[in-house]
Amino acid sequence: MSKKNYRESQNERDLTLNRITDAVVSVDNEWRYTFLNDAALEAHTLGREGTLGKVLWEVHPKLVGTTFWNTYHEAMASGTIMAFESYYEAMKKWFSVKVYPSDTGLTIFYQDIDESKKARIQLIKSEEKYRTLFYKSPLPIWLYDFESFRFIDVNDAAVKHYGYTRDEFLSMTIKDIRPQEDIPALLEDIAEVQKDSDSSRHGNWRHLKKNGALLTVEATAHSFSHDGRAVRVVIVNDITQKTIMEQRLLENQMKLTKTQALGHFGNWDIDLEKNLHTWSDELYTIFGLHKLKTEPSSALFLSLIHAEDKTMAQDLLNQAMRDFKEARMDFRFASAAGVKKYGHIEWRLEYGADKNPIRLLGILQDITERKEAEATAQKLEGQIKEQKIQEQKKISKAIIKAQEQQKNHIAQELHDNINQILFGVRFHLGVAGHENKTLQELLRPPVEQIGKAMEEIRALCQSLATPMADVDLQEIITELIQKIGRSTDTPLSIKLSYAIPFEFPYDLKLNIYRIVQEQLQNIVKHAMAKNVNIALAASKDSICITVEDDGKGYDIKQKRTGLGISNILHRVEAFNGKVEIQSKAGEGCKTAVTIPFGPPAGDATVNRNS
Repeated sequence: MSKKNYRESQNERDLTLNRITDAVVSVDNEWRYTFLNDAALEAHTLGREGTLGKVLWEVHPKLVGTTFWNTYHEAMASGTIMAFESYYEAMKKWFSVKVYPSDTGLTIFYQDIDESKKARIQLIKSEEKYRTLFYKSPLPIWLYDFESFRFIDVNDAAVKHYGYTRDEFLSMTIKDIRPQEDIPALLEDIAEVQKDSDSSRHGNWRHLKKNGALLTVEATAHSFSHDGRAVRVVIVNDITQKTIMEQRLLENQMKLTKTQALGHFGNWDIDLEKNLHTWSDELYTIFGLHKLKTEPSSALFLSLIHAEDKTMAQDLLNQAMRDFKEARMDFRFASAAGVKKYGHIEWRLEYGADKNPIRLLGILQDITERKEAEATAQKLEGQIKEQKIQEQKKISKAIIKAQEQQKNHIAQELHDNINQILFGVRFHLGVAGHENKTLQELLRPPVEQIGKAMEEIRALCQSLATPMADVDLQEIITELIQKIGRSTDTPLSIKLSYAIPFEFPYDLKLNIYRIVQEQLQNIVKHAMAKNVNIALAASKDSICITVEDDGKGYDIKQKRTGLGISNILHRVEAFNGKVEIQSKAGEGCKTAVTIPFGPPAGDATVNRNS
C-alpha cells in the first residue's frame, strides 16, 4: 500500500472512531499513546497533542497495579482480546473495557457505565432489603393471588400472630381469616380494586386468629405482578388494643365536650381604673368557694395555685399589670375543699378611647378531666409499648429454644448416623487389610483420617448438645475451656473468674453458656489471641459476662456480617440485656454483656457457689 493510501486509510479509521460514542485509545508496544478519539479526551486533560507520544502509565499513574494494568499487560502478552468491568478510583467511576491487541500494540475501547453499574448494585441491595423487610418484619405480611384469593407467602410475624403454620396459611384463602359477616364487604372492596388494580388500599378490617380470637387491624395492600400473575401484598398492623384505648379516649373527650357545653368555664375581669375584681358564678364553683362569703382578688387567686406554679402565675400577672401584655398558662390548683385540679387561664386587655388599658379580662377552664385522660392515655400507651417489647422477647426466646432443639437434633444425627457409618467404613477397611500387609499400609492413612473425622464429629456433637438442666454453670464453662484448649493447634491460655453466688433459671444459665461459647469460638477462629480472660460476676440487679482477649481486634465501626456477633446480640436482647464491645485493630477485643437479674432475697434454699 502506498503512503498516500495508508494515510487515507488511517484518516478514514480516525474519522470513524471519532464518530462512535465509546472512548478509544491506542498505544504501541512501549505503551505510548498513538491515537485518542474525541470521546477519550474527557479523561485526558492534556488534550490530544499533549497526550500522544506519552506513556499510558505516566498520564494515568493510578492505573498501576489495578485490574486495568493487569488486563492490559495480559492482553499485550497473550495477544488475546479481553473484556472486563472495573472501578477506577482516580475518577470515581465504573468502566466497561474491551482490549484488542495487535502486532503494534493495543486498541482500547472503554465506556462510562457508572450510573448503570451503581443502579445494578442498588437493585441487588434493594432485593436483599425487600426479602429482609418481608420475612423479618415485626408486622404480619402476606402475598395472595388476586384471582383465587389464595395465600402465596406469609412472613414469620403472620405465622406467630395468627397461630396458623405456614403450610396451613398456604392452603387457605384470605376469606378464611374473616368473620362470615365481613366477607361481602371484602368482596366488594376487591371488586373496586379490580377496576384499578394498581391502586393501593388502606383501611381497618376484622380478622380471625386460628383460636377464634377477633382482631381489629389496619391493612395496607398494593397490587403488582409476580411470576406472571397478579398478586397483592398486604401489611397488617394489629390495632385491637389501640382501638380500645381510642374508644376510652373518645369517651373521656365526650365527657369533656359535654362539660364545656354546660358552661364549665369561669370568667373574671379587673377594672384597672377602680381596681375592682369580678368573678363569675362558675369560677366560684370551680374553686369551691361561696360567692357571698368571698371577696375576689388577685391575692385569693394566687393563694389557691400550687406552690410550684405560683411564682410563674405571679410573674405573669405582675407583667400584665405593669406592661399590659396578654398571656396564657396551664397550672395546678386546689379547691377550697383541698381537691387537686388543673386549670387553663387566658387573659386579654380592653382599651379605652385614649388607647390605654382599662380592663383585664380572663377565662379559666377546669381541665382536670383532660389532664387525667392524657395521663391515662400515656399509661395505656406505655403498657401497649411494653407489651409489644415483651412479645418480641418471647419471640426471641422461642427462636433460641428452637435453635437449641435443632442443635440437639443435628448432634444426635451426627452421632447416631454419620459416626456409625464412619465406624463401619473404618472397620471394613481394617478387615480388608488384615491379611495383606501391603494393602494394610495403603489403607492406614485413610483409616487414620476416618478416625480423626469421628473425633471431630464427637467434639462437634458435644458443642452442639444442650447441657443438662441440673449441671453447674461454672463446671460446664470450665469443661468448655478445657475442650477448646485441647482442640487448638496453637497455645491459648483461657482464665475463668466466676463470682455468681446464687442459682438462676435454666434458660438463663443455658443462654449465658451459649454466649461464652460463641465468644470463645469467635476468638479461636478469628482473633489469633494468646490469652483470654472470662469473668462472670453478679451485682444486686444484674449478671455481667466479660470476655477479653489480646488478639488482633477489629474496627467496631465497620459492619460485621458474621453469625457469632448476631447470635450473641439475639440472645442478650431476649433477656432485656445489653452488649458493649471495645476493640481496635491490633489491640484485642473486650465484650461486656449485662443481663438484668437479681439474686432471690431471703431465699434459704438458694445454692451458692464458692
